[in-house]
Amino acid sequence: MAGRLRRATTTVPCCAVPPRHAACRLICMLVSPEQAAFNQTQVQKRSDAVANAICSAIPDSERLAALDYGCGPGHIGLRLAGDFRRMFLADSDPDAVASAADASRGLDNVSSLVLDLSIPTALPPDLRVDVVFSCLSWHHVRDLDHLLDTLPIIAPGGRLMVVDMDADGGAYHADLPGFDGVHGFDRDELRERLTSHGYTDVTIADVWASQKWVAGTLTDLSLFMLQARIPPVPPPT
Repeated sequence: MAGRLRRATTTVPCCAVPPRHAACRLICMLVSPEQAAFNQTQVQKRSDAVANAICSAIPDSERLAALDYGCGPGHIGLRLAGDFRRMFLADSDPDAVASAADASRGLDNVSSLVLDLSIPTALPPDLRVDVVFSCLSWHHVRDLDHLLDTLPIIAPGGRLMVVDMDADGGAYHADLPGFDGVHGFDRDELRERLTSHGYTDVTIADVWASQKWVAGTLTDLSLFMLQARIPPVPPPT
């Protein structure tokens, strides 16, 4: 993708955050040490590629505030912290937020907070950003429609950038018993869903393709990046 490359701020070890579910702990037992090392290398390469894609798409990021929603341990947000005026790392998992906060020590423009935008809860009154981005978190969201209606409150008229999986029939989560998210997205259906909530300038393009060892099988992983303009006002209640 044409454009400038990010200024690397920091990277995060793949194992920096405790697993979100007890079942996640089983994953490391289902692959060999060599396969686990391969997966970790792919996470770092993928994070670099996604951060570069976001940075290249926002040439004026130095004057903007951004929210990395579903940040996990901060793989993407911490890579981009030096490119934005302000960076908020947010996740619904307190353990993930704690790890992101620890990794961001010394970065004065970075704040970490526990936040779940998919349920009707009170939003931080001072949370206002120009850009919202997420990487591999939307397939965990239980109420995507509520999330889409909430984003205009914290980022009215702002930019939305989402990196997530193409529909894969469950292959990516085959080693995660009890997974209750969605197994990727159909691009056309996702575009129509955002449009129905008032989002404009919706585009979806390839951003990353690789493989991952899942339960002893080398599984293909295809990611897209969705870009859109968030509605300037929230929907009427």
